[in-house]
Amino acid sequence: HYTFNLRDVSKVVQGVLMVKATQIPSAEVLTRLWCHESMRVFADRFIDDHDRNYFMDLVTDYCKVQFKQQWSREEIFDGEVKLVFGDYTKHGTPRDERRYEMVADSAKLAPLFESYLDEYNAQNKEMRLVFFWDAIEHISRLCRVLRQPRGNAMLVGVGGSGKQSLTRFSAYVSEMKCFQIELTKGYGLNEFREDLKKLFFMTGCDGTPVVFLFADTQIVVESFVEDINNILNSGEVPNLFASDEWEKILREVRPHCKAAGVVETKDNIKAHFIARVRENMHIVLAMSPVGNAFRVRCRMFPSLINCCTTDWFDKWPVEALQSVSKQFFEPLELGESREAILPGLCDMASIIHSSVQGMADTFFAEQKRRFYVTPKSFLELISLYLGALDEKRVEMDVGISRLSTGTKKLNETNAMVQGMQEELAALQPELEQKTKETNVLIEQVTKDSKIAAEKKATVAVDEAAVKKTAEEVQAQADEAQADLDAAMPALASALEALKSLNKNDITEIKGFKSPPLLVQKVMEAVCILLGAKPDWDSAKKVLGDTQFLQKLMDYDKDNIPPKIIERIREKYCTNDDFVPDKIAKASSACEGLCKWVLAMEIYDRVAKVVKPKKEMLAKAEAEYTEATESLVVKQAELKEVMDKLAAMEAKLAELAKTKQELEAKYDDCNAKLERAEKLMGGLGGEKVRWGEISTSLGPKYERLVGDVLLSSAVIAYLGPFTIPFRREAVAGWQKLCDERCVPMSEKFDLQEIVGDPVAIRSWNLQGLPTDSFSIDNGIIISVARRWPLMIDPQGQANKWIRKKEDEAGLLVIKLTQSDYLRTLENAIQFGKPVMCENVLEALDPALEPLLVKQTFKQAGVECIRLGDATIEYSQDFKFYITSKLRNPHYMPELQVKVTLLNFMITPAGLEDQLLGIVVAKERPDLEEEKSRLVLEAAVNKKQLKEIEDQILEVLSGGEGGSILEDEGAINILTAAKTLGNEIAEKQKIAEETETKIDEARAGYKPVAYRTSILFFCIASLADIDPMYQYSLDWFINLFVRAIADSDPSSDLPVRLDNLISYFQYFLYRNVCRSLFEKDKLNFSMLLCAALLMGYNKMDPEEWRQLLTGGVLLNVDKAPRNPCKTWLDDKLWEAILTVAQLPAFRGLPKSVADAPEAYRAFIEHPEPHTAYGGLPAFCKDMNDFQQLLILRTLRLDKLVPGISKFCASELGQQYIEPPPFDLEGTYNDSTNTSPLVFILSPGVDPMLSLLKFAESKGRKIDSISLGQGQGPHAERMVATGQKEGYWIVLQNCHLYVSWMITLERIVEEMVPDSVSDNFRLWLTSYPSPHFPVLILQNGIKTTNEPPMGLRANMIQSYLADPISDPEFFGKCQKQHIWRKMLFGLCFLHAWLQERRKYGPLGWNIPYEFNESDLRISVRQLQMFIDNYEVTPFAALNYLTAECNYGGRVTDDKDRRTLLTAVLNIYCPAILEAGYKLSDSGTYAIPTDELDSHESTVEYIRKWPLVPKPEVFGLHENADITKDLGEVDLMLTTILLTQSQGGSGGGKSAEEVVGDISNDILSKLPNNFDMEVAAKRYPVVYNESMNTVLRQELQRFNNLLSKVRGSLQQLGKALKGLVVMSADLESIFSAMFINRLPDSWAKVSYPSLKPLSAYVTELLERLSFFTGWLEDGNPVCYPMPHFFFVQAFMTGALQNFARKYTLPIDTIEFDFDFFWETPTEKPEDGVHTSGLFLEGARMGKPGENSSDTDIQLEESQAKILFSPMTYVQLKPVKSDQLSIYPHYECPVYRTTARRGTLSTTGHSTNFVMFIRLPTDRLSSHWVIRGVALINSLAT
Repeated sequence: HYTFNLRDVSKVVQGVLMVKATQIPSAEVLTRLWCHESMRVFADRFIDDHDRNYFMDLVTDYCKVQFKQQWSREEIFDGEVKLVFGDYTKHGTPRDERRYEMVADSAKLAPLFESYLDEYNAQNKEMRLVFFWDAIEHISRLCRVLRQPRGNAMLVGVGGSGKQSLTRFSAYVSEMKCFQIELTKGYGLNEFREDLKKLFFMTGCDGTPVVFLFADTQIVVESFVEDINNILNSGEVPNLFASDEWEKILREVRPHCKAAGVVETKDNIKAHFIARVRENMHIVLAMSPVGNAFRVRCRMFPSLINCCTTDWFDKWPVEALQSVSKQFFEPLELGESREAILPGLCDMASIIHSSVQGMADTFFAEQKRRFYVTPKSFLELISLYLGALDEKRVEMDVGISRLSTGTKKLNETNAMVQGMQEELAALQPELEQKTKETNVLIEQVTKDSKIAAEKKATVAVDEAAVKKTAEEVQAQADEAQADLDAAMPALASALEALKSLNKNDITEIKGFKSPPLLVQKVMEAVCILLGAKPDWDSAKKVLGDTQFLQKLMDYDKDNIPPKIIERIREKYCTNDDFVPDKIAKASSACEGLCKWVLAMEIYDRVAKVVKPKKEMLAKAEAEYTEATESLVVKQAELKEVMDKLAAMEAKLAELAKTKQELEAKYDDCNAKLERAEKLMGGLGGEKVRWGEISTSLGPKYERLVGDVLLSSAVIAYLGPFTIPFRREAVAGWQKLCDERCVPMSEKFDLQEIVGDPVAIRSWNLQGLPTDSFSIDNGIIISVARRWPLMIDPQGQANKWIRKKEDEAGLLVIKLTQSDYLRTLENAIQFGKPVMCENVLEALDPALEPLLVKQTFKQAGVECIRLGDATIEYSQDFKFYITSKLRNPHYMPELQVKVTLLNFMITPAGLEDQLLGIVVAKERPDLEEEKSRLVLEAAVNKKQLKEIEDQILEVLSGGEGGSILEDEGAINILTAAKTLGNEIAEKQKIAEETETKIDEARAGYKPVAYRTSILFFCIASLADIDPMYQYSLDWFINLFVRAIADSDPSSDLPVRLDNLISYFQYFLYRNVCRSLFEKDKLNFSMLLCAALLMGYNKMDPEEWRQLLTGGVLLNVDKAPRNPCKTWLDDKLWEAILTVAQLPAFRGLPKSVADAPEAYRAFIEHPEPHTAYGGLPAFCKDMNDFQQLLILRTLRLDKLVPGISKFCASELGQQYIEPPPFDLEGTYNDSTNTSPLVFILSPGVDPMLSLLKFAESKGRKIDSISLGQGQGPHAERMVATGQKEGYWIVLQNCHLYVSWMITLERIVEEMVPDSVSDNFRLWLTSYPSPHFPVLILQNGIKTTNEPPMGLRANMIQSYLADPISDPEFFGKCQKQHIWRKMLFGLCFLHAWLQERRKYGPLGWNIPYEFNESDLRISVRQLQMFIDNYEVTPFAALNYLTAECNYGGRVTDDKDRRTLLTAVLNIYCPAILEAGYKLSDSGTYAIPTDELDSHESTVEYIRKWPLVPKPEVFGLHENADITKDLGEVDLMLTTILLTQSQGGSGGGKSAEEVVGDISNDILSKLPNNFDMEVAAKRYPVVYNESMNTVLRQELQRFNNLLSKVRGSLQQLGKALKGLVVMSADLESIFSAMFINRLPDSWAKVSYPSLKPLSAYVTELLERLSFFTGWLEDGNPVCYPMPHFFFVQAFMTGALQNFARKYTLPIDTIEFDFDFFWETPTEKPEDGVHTSGLFLEGARMGKPGENSSDTDIQLEESQAKILFSPMTYVQLKPVKSDQLSIYPHYECPVYRTTARRGTLSTTGHSTNFVMFIRLPTDRLSSHWVIRGVALINSLAT
């Protein structure tokens, strides 16, 4: 992305113009603005400080030259005032009014952003940010981009570096809305487009400024990026909106167009809409540079670079780490040493983070495992530390408090015992005195109580009489009152009526001159009652009285004279009209007077009845008063008596109380003494222990600061690492903590600091391995804040989690299940644990909210959004993730969201499991008892812990008072301690028993130890091939079977030997059948090395030397080669290299002292059998060290050496893999375990399988998988499971997308629901996509031609149809049949084994297979039976031309095949002892052919490793083959080993840059074609001119390509041009010294490495330069020609034109000579430069002529011999010279294989040259002799 153009220049100008001219006070400010904008546009793209520093220097120079500002770089960029411009400095200013200006005081930015953050957090979900300088710079850059028109940004950095958080914050600061897509299950392009529509409506229609934050983790399909690219480029996405949506847009945007003065046409409105979108939408892309995806996307979508301002997020600098840690650690309570501890603590946090980054690089270099360290990891460390420290401090405070209180209570109790005994003695006499006084007083009180009781009884009788009188009086009073109450309402009504009258009412009545009758009647009645005359005049007088109404109110109603009342009754009350209602009609005032008159009458009537009653009441009251007075006197007397008695009783009570208190005190004192005895008896011993623990907790508390820091670091960072890395990291951190005064424990132990022993014991019982690595993993899971993602290839974590969470109702899901989200939702809601198993390298994006725990409050309830649903989030929910992948590569974006854990089983953990298994099978009594004791011990320890906690809690609970006061507490403590003692006693007995059992179990440890070594050995095979995967369950099942099947013995050592040897070979056979032939010896060697190193019998350094060859240090000081004449310098260097090992230091001296012995060893044909000839120095070495000698001196013979070494260490059977055994494979299978055929080219197991099914009587259905076959295959499997068929799914590797479904099908197979007869057979080539679950638990087998002639022959005889006794014995001519069959099988093995010699054996490696042999065998039997004389010619034709020849496409290979078949199908084969090789080692037997078994036994006696002579090849052929095999073997074994750290040195870019510059400096200029045309015009008589010009043109094309691509590569490395895919390919090829493909396309064929290729190219160019400048050469080096056929045609053409002959009648004849030619030949050309492979041309003696030159055997160890000079002499076809010869093919490269080019010529084969020979031509055909133009080195 270092591509810059004018667009970037315009961006600088645009940035400068954001500041108004009025805001720039000086040229200095303008210069700084220009510097700032240049940095933002250019420097922010740079990926490292080197590039940034270069640019800053450049800017500084330009400031001096162009702006005349003599500033240093520090003054511009690193001064007190930082170079920052922004528009956010005035907090609260509206967005439209902000000014872009230089920040005057950069120190104020952090507080400013803090205030912005507070506001943000108040309105949004809380976001924690630390504003160190890097973060401030990134925010400033983002704010700058967001204020620019159409400003977009691309943030590049690893996941967790803060890109998204800072973008959200910057959007808030810029007053913009931040929009992000939300991934759900099934989110795809349609959903993305819908989100884009919302975004377009928001920005285009509503005009809302929006920041569209888009992360590369959200790229579900690459089309997303294409749409983003379109928006960046043009502002729109093609076909995003439907027509109806456009209508809506047009409606909403039309008003905006009108306001902007835009003509309202449809196109204008659309354009205005897009313009508004581009104006308001700011795209911010958060991309990760990890992997190739970022680079590819930048290439494919250039707008990502061109239309975005790039900001590269580096890893945080140390200052940032320390700043962040200081901010978080500042509030910590660190005691008196705070000033010393705090800086060290901050340092340690940053050091831990930085050191893990380096460790992750080493981890990848050694283990090829990726782990990413990001700033988010650092923040996780801080959060973990703060939380854990607080928790541990509280926990320890409580512990210290409890222990202190407990100890204090016990000390108090001890001190109180003596005091209580003294107190008890003092209380005794006092208690006796008080008892005596109390008894005397009790007698007096009893006597006085009797007198008082009599008196009280008398008073009580009087009280009863008085009470009765009072009741009677009250009854009379109540009766009188009741009568009175009857009159009272009328009286009250009358009085109320009177009150209502006023002066006016009276005046009204007086005003009547002639009153109405009723008024007059009323006034008469009133006058009568008042004692006046009843006439109107009197009435007026009465009314005229001012006190009239008052008189009426106060009228004496109780004493009305009888006459008056009688008169009223008779005259008025009886009158019907004298009622208030009628009176009211006449006068309302008189109504009240009428009521008064009537009321007086009623009252008088009642009073007469009441009066006698009142008199009686008065009499009764007088009597009551008298009785009461008498009673008062008596009561006074009684009170006096009772008061005296009460005083005595009070005194008695006081005495009794005092006595009771004394008694209680006495009893309490007694009880406390008893409790104290109980307490001290029970817990007295604990006092010392608690005191010691409490004392030790003090320093431990202080050490928490460092201990918790390291614990948090282990949890946050070390989960993915293996044991050695964890130990190394912790040891380094401990040392650094000491140096920085951070207090911590001397020995760090995660289990002690964070672990809970009871919980750990519980985990072990639930299946967690007992080794510390696994326990640490368990602790990390329990403590970590993020959900665990466990790398669990052996399923240990899976099993443990299943048992651990079983009681909680664990739910198990897979991401392949369609309804897994529904299950997850229910679990989250109801607080159930969930385990998501078998995940791959990517998780479903829909899980994102769950992984980051993105919860929120809704209606007061904590919720989470998962997929499309919002659900309640239970705090009880737990989430576990496991992966079966051995070495997954999780992207940093995922790693920061989970706690990544390496849960691969450890040797210690596995050994413990295997020990349990073997003891359970061998001694079930022991294992059962052990299991019981372990379980019991776990329960006991848990109870003891609970009891101790209970005791301390009870003791602590009595704070503030004595524990002796609480009898309940003492009883609890006593019971608890008694129970604790019982348990402790039981535990002691159990531990003694367990020790005895462990001693007995230890006898079986050798088996467990050795078996665990074997498991880790086979586990490493997966590094060789992804199909070599074996589960722990499969391994344990084999182990259990071996225990059952191995020979029993009562003698334990014998039994162990039997078991070890049986299982080891049993495992070897089971593993071998699933390995390809090329890896079987590798497995044996790995097995051997693992066992030897496991028992410390092999030095790991020597083992690594064997695999790598080592590196010679201090080359310049190395001693010189003492045997230059015969010892190659490379061999001497190898000797010096191995001599760096302690055991080999004397080797160089030994070689110098005994050179002949070593020379004999080096030249020995089988040096691996000749160690005995070496000097004593080597004889005294062990077998492996001797193998190292072989590696050093004869590398080519290392494979047979290793084979011999394995045989001697393990046994012969370990280098003789068992043959393909379908029966055995089937017997090991079950109805739910798939059988997997791992295919190899040319082998089809179907025929064998069909026949096997037939023999078993099973129906078999098969289908070849491919696109669309999935549903059909699924139906077939379902039918097969039901009906009991065998189902074969072929070529699984071709249907990768269906493999997940296949895995599900296999996983769902349950024995109960599948027919017992059902079998699922799968065939597949090796594929990394094949389901791991099936590979680990299925039965794998390979079926390929075995390695070696002997094994191949045996395989043929054991295969169908030869293995069929009926077929084998059916032929009528058994003598002929068996010999020719033997020869045919030999031929089949010969043809296949010849392939290992590469092009020397076959130009094209044909896949001859069993079907070729099968048809040939049947034809052979048929022809022998049907013909009296064996038809050899027919058999030759059928076998060589049809059966095997049908595959052969190369005519030279066909020639070899015909020759080979003729050697077998010939009459001589029927003769006795017919030799199949020159040596006679391989011959057709006679007696051994009598039976099938004896034939096989005869073959078994053949050499394991055949020599080249059996294939007709020279012994040198073995060198190339053997070196290739050795290289393959060592490379393969190395894959299983840790790679070791790589040292420092140049970067890849520097290396390639140096190579590129070197090549460019050596390349000459292109040939001048005009000069060539002038000097060598096209003329009739000289065709070589045309050849030269064509060659020069071809070389010019090649030179232009090489020079141009290297120049472009140089620019790309500097960032001047884009690193295209082609340039990247060239870069990669050059780095590994390989010829780039793009060069090879325009180049001549070459197999040379790049360095040799360049040398050869320069040689060729030099030759043609000489030809061009000096004229036609005397001799033409054939290898120097681009197109050799043109050169030869030119030579023929010259001859044909010279002698006017048709060119098609001319051929080349050949002359051979060793002397360098000095003159051009008369006819034809001289050529040279060829090499002969497989033979050599002999050199004649001094007196011989050149005609004696002929083919001879190669010299030992010389693979390629220089060819003589050859004269190509054109002659007429009928004039060719006749001599014994071999038609030797000429090839351009050693690959020999070629294709037909557009010119009609082979791309590799050139011609045949007839080489003279005195041997049969067939000898050299089988030798594979050929001439080569260009070697591979």
